[in-house]
Amino acid sequence: MSMVNNGTRNKIGATLAHPAASAGKNAAIDAAFVRGSQDPVVFIIDDDVAVRESLHSLFRDVRVQAEVFGSTTELLASRQPDAASCLVLDIRLPGMSGLDFQTQLARTNIDVPIIFITGYADIPMAVRAMKAGAVDFLTKPFREQDLLDAVATAIARDRMRRKSEEVASEMRARFETLSAREREVMALVTCGLMNKQVAAKTGLAEATVKMHRGQAMRKMGAKSIADLVKMAEILGDGITSDRSCSPNIQSEPRPANAALRIAPSVGTRRGMGEMAHA
Repeated sequence: MSMVNNGTRNKIGATLAHPAASAGKNAAIDAAFVRGSQDPVVFIIDDDVAVRESLHSLFRDVRVQAEVFGSTTELLASRQPDAASCLVLDIRLPGMSGLDFQTQLARTNIDVPIIFITGYADIPMAVRAMKAGAVDFLTKPFREQDLLDAVATAIARDRMRRKSEEVASEMRARFETLSAREREVMALVTCGLMNKQVAAKTGLAEATVKMHRGQAMRKMGAKSIADLVKMAEILGDGITSDRSCSPNIQSEPRPANAALRIAPSVGTRRGMGEMAHA
């Protein structure tokens, strides 16, 4: 017996197939399922063959690419496409449970939205899943519309993550083109220090600080200091200086050829397409 209530499948499929005909909540689903060169993918992990087939049929009917697996081991052994994606994940699975798999993904910085499905839910289980960032927690049998709504939200979230990572990657590439002095001046300026304070800390003339600041802004594509500060925030730990940002703490002048310490971006989140490289 299928664990999915499929009474409205044809209506949902028609709505998703014709965006102009949708309204209200269904409009959000249409937006999330816009098809492009890299179509979104739904990864379904459930040890029940009937459930897998039913869900695969549902997503096929609404023209959404889906891949099905009987366990987390099967998923990990496969090659995932580099596209926006989400997991529809059963709680009880052979080997690693769905909740433990969620924990493992978080530990390896794989940030994929998860929708849990289960026929054996309890409150502590649901609380743990949602606190760990799950998009939704659905109890079998569930309405198809509820699952599609959750998947739409998950795909939209993953698209936003991918876009943010693209921006951050571009910022890191631009930052790498800066000289050591330009990086140092950028780090201090974006801490809030004035040119005169930066000059005192670095042992440079104020005019030289202004020159390095201008070059850093040009290379980073910043039109203002506010833009440069936003870029520094995007870079996060990728831009650090061993000099204090406090204007009251003096330090020895840095040699002109000294390199600014650049911390690795350890917090970068990755998607399912990057799991194979974890």
